[in-house]
Amino acid sequence: AEDLPAIKPIRQDDFYPGAWHEAIFTDPLSGESGLYGVPNNADNRVLLYNKDILVRHGFVDANGEAKPPTNWKELAHMAKAMTEYKKDGSIKTVGFIPNFGDAWLYMYGWQNGSEFMANEGKAVTLNHPANVKALEFMTSIYDSVGGIKNVAAFQNTFQGDALDPFITGKVAMKIDGVWIMSSLARYGRDLNVGAAPPPLPQTAIDAGRKPISWLGGWAYAIPSSSQKAEGAWELIRFLSSKRALQIMLTSENYAYQAQGRPFLPRQYPNREHNEWAYRRYVEANPDLAPKFKSVMRQFNDLLEHSLYRPVTPIGQKLWTSQKSATDDALYHKKTPQESLDYYNNLLQRDLDRILYPSEGTKITNWNTFLILYGLLVILVMWLAYLWDTKNILKRLCAKLPFIGKKIVTGEDSAGLEGSSGSYFRSQWKEGIICALPWIIGFIVFTGGPLLFSIVISFCRYDVLQPATFTGLENYRFMFEQDELFWVSFKNTIFMVIGIPLGLAVGLGIALLLTREVRGVALWRTFFYLPSIVPVVASSILWIWIFNPQSGMLNQLLAGIGVQGPHWLQDPETSKWSLLLMGLWGAGGGMIIWIAGIKGISKSYYEAASIDGANSLQQFTYITIPMLTPYIFFNMIMGLIGTFQIFEQSFIMTSGGPVNSTLFYVYHLFNHAFRYLNMGYAASMAWFLFVIVLILTIIQMQLSKRWVHYEGS
Repeated sequence: AEDLPAIKPIRQDDFYPGAWHEAIFTDPLSGESGLYGVPNNADNRVLLYNKDILVRHGFVDANGEAKPPTNWKELAHMAKAMTEYKKDGSIKTVGFIPNFGDAWLYMYGWQNGSEFMANEGKAVTLNHPANVKALEFMTSIYDSVGGIKNVAAFQNTFQGDALDPFITGKVAMKIDGVWIMSSLARYGRDLNVGAAPPPLPQTAIDAGRKPISWLGGWAYAIPSSSQKAEGAWELIRFLSSKRALQIMLTSENYAYQAQGRPFLPRQYPNREHNEWAYRRYVEANPDLAPKFKSVMRQFNDLLEHSLYRPVTPIGQKLWTSQKSATDDALYHKKTPQESLDYYNNLLQRDLDRILYPSEGTKITNWNTFLILYGLLVILVMWLAYLWDTKNILKRLCAKLPFIGKKIVTGEDSAGLEGSSGSYFRSQWKEGIICALPWIIGFIVFTGGPLLFSIVISFCRYDVLQPATFTGLENYRFMFEQDELFWVSFKNTIFMVIGIPLGLAVGLGIALLLTREVRGVALWRTFFYLPSIVPVVASSILWIWIFNPQSGMLNQLLAGIGVQGPHWLQDPETSKWSLLLMGLWGAGGGMIIWIAGIKGISKSYYEAASIDGANSLQQFTYITIPMLTPYIFFNMIMGLIGTFQIFEQSFIMTSGGPVNSTLFYVYHLFNHAFRYLNMGYAASMAWFLFVIVLILTIIQMQLSKRWVHYEGS
């Protein structure tokens, strides 16, 4: 109903410092600086606390009101004092978990006066002494409330919305972002919540430092390749205006009211816009409880003093490395100093590779690649023509070791003489016409990308910049410098254990379900169903099953007097947990086993029975030999599937704990889509292809000694 304001210019002074500078990148080598985006929202963090829990444990001021911690010492003391345990020693409620919410090492390091980059962005300082002290502080809190394994097991029970552990009283305090406010206002109306600045170390308070927070957010940007840059800039000017904000917030408010939900606006990087949104939709909202208004006010008050993560080419790797370093310290695999030193060296190496790249030849024109690819397609077609019309190719292939005779479909040298007929005979024409859609699809969508990936595996390529040919640099880095490459490779090799286990379970089920019993078709359906459950659904299901505190598996073990492990939260059992989960889907292979068992003639068993063979002997000397082709097939497919394992780790463990479930394809995924290191990811993909190919060929050669085909 009010008049919409005019669109004002976008000026730096109108924005909170952290939000504006997070969109600025300064080249560490040239010193050139530029704004690469216009911030359009922000989100910072505060300490949220449950006043009722604090009062219940006696943490009150002179007026009997809940008193939150003001320094690290008080925070650590309250975290331990407010943690309660069940009879079995597991956590019932926890006072404070350093990494529950959204704090991470960044927050504690900055509170302690640390920095993560130095020397104008040329040096990584993850192992800054203040960061070491911060990580020691975090580790001490985890240890005081039961250790990381118990805390992780407790966190595994957490859910969202109405079952949020902070709302339900399972967590007394947490450092979290402003995005949680919408959920608190909707589901936590009875929650007696308070907010305060995240506590500082006492040394920082004594030095006169003010409370800080850290923020993130989003920004509008124009790609450098945009053909309509002026139009895009005009759109950004409008979207960044108060006029656009009023339109969008009015619409959002109506949508929330229609759903019966309280509306709390996000934070905005423009000071004027943010304060207007607060006054209009928070302060002036009669339906919003005063406690939520107070909490939102605390969030906004800290925006002026919020820091931001370093703007660096290795920003995503820095994020991943601080998480990994924290894991190493919390699980006591390394001391905080050792852990931060280790990842600091890795980050510095990766930064140096970006800032001081090896010499190479830039590929600015891919027309040559397309021409060569077209010539290759023509060459393959010509060779196919020669194959059918000239015998010289067949004679050459026949001389190849191991597979020569198979290539020429079993023909002997005598059968190679003479003409094989016209290439353009009618059955070829019909075959080509039928296969043409697949041929075109392969050439356009598969063959081209395959060759492209081979080329960029020898290049430094990040999608954003032209590819630079560097020879074998990616492969040298893979084998000589990338420690996580070997970690992921060993983790993947370990999962090969699941192949014989899966074969045995699938065969066992098939043997049971080939007996003549009532309802066998129904049982087959039950055992087959898990194999068609989507991997996301099955992963979430097994997260619940593996829950150390309330999961079905540990409940069953407790019923027989056995204390179950922490499963996914323990580096020693995480891979075994995924192997156990894999056996749940063994019913998929059961179908193949049943087909094989049904194909064995009963006369073999009758003859063996007459000769006095018992059931075990019949299984050993008849069933297994006759099933060797099926065993061979399942081994090949199982090996290929094992080397491609990714989804379970990505969904259930994020590669942790302590990289114990960081598998090869997950590591490849990180480099390709998180670090944009496409050249290195392509080299990893081709190395994986070579490994699988070699193992498959070895198995095929060894199969001649043990695979029995009835007709051969």
